[in-house]
Formats: sequence, C-alpha cells, structure tokens
Amino acid sequence: MKCNEVNSKLIFYLEKELLKDEMLQMENHLSECSSCSNRLVLLQSAMDVIEKEKSLQPNPYFVSKTMNRFKEEQRTANQPVFTRLLIPVFVSILFVLAIGSGIFMGANFASDTENIQQSNLIDPYFNEIDNETIELFFLNDGYHE
Repeated sequence: MKCNEVNSKLIFYLEKELLKDEMLQMENHLSECSSCSNRLVLLQSAMDVIEKEKSLQPNPYFVSKTMNRFKEEQRTANQPVFTRLLIPVFVSILFVLAIGSGIFMGANFASDTENIQQSNLIDPYFNEIDNETIELFFLNDGYHE
C-alpha cells in the first residue's frame, strides 16, 4: 500500500471498519513506514480527546440557571419603560445633589473664619496628642498626672 492510501484509511483502521485483508495490509505498512505510524499516533490522540469530550457531562444546574435567568429577563422586560428609566435617572439626580451639596457646604464653611477660630479653641480639649504621646498614655495606664 502507498502512504496516500494508508492515510485516507487511517480512521477506518482505528475504527476497525476495514476488511481483514485491508487491516493486514495497513498493519504491514504501518510497521514499515514511520511517517504513517506517527500520523496514526496523532490521529489516535485526537480521537482520544474527542472521546473524552463526549464523555463530559453538562452541569446539572445548567438548565435551572438558564431558566431562572430567562425568567428574570422576562420580568425586567415586562416592567414599564418609565420604571426602567426612572430608577437610573433618580439615582443619578441623587448622586449629583450629593456632590453639589458637598461642594456647597465645603465652600461656605471653609470661608467662615468664626467657626474655624471656635474649633481652634475647642480642639485642644479633644485632641491631646500634641501634649502627650501615645506611648506615655499607655505607660501611665491611660491616667494623666
């Protein structure tokens, strides 16, 4: 047998679908020809991968997950367009208002020097870190002398 003929019948050889005399001719050629025998090994490994993939079982929860996702999409699709658009618009408006009020309060209270001066008077009573280090605080068991 020639290599072209053997290559065209390799799959049938692997599946054992050839006649007995053709199987013997293939075996004789494969024992003599390293190129064809290498091709047979490659084809056999490809067939093994295919068989392995066939034996893989799908996730048992695949159908239920897909159906739940489908029902969820149907439920959101059944909502009125007004409701689907209103929620993102409302959240966006709240976000803009929060940022705007933060900018407004920061601008107004930062320029109020009277509040800053009052906080400078009260601050030492709440923040004694300048007067006593944390190490001394713990060494004295938290008590002031």
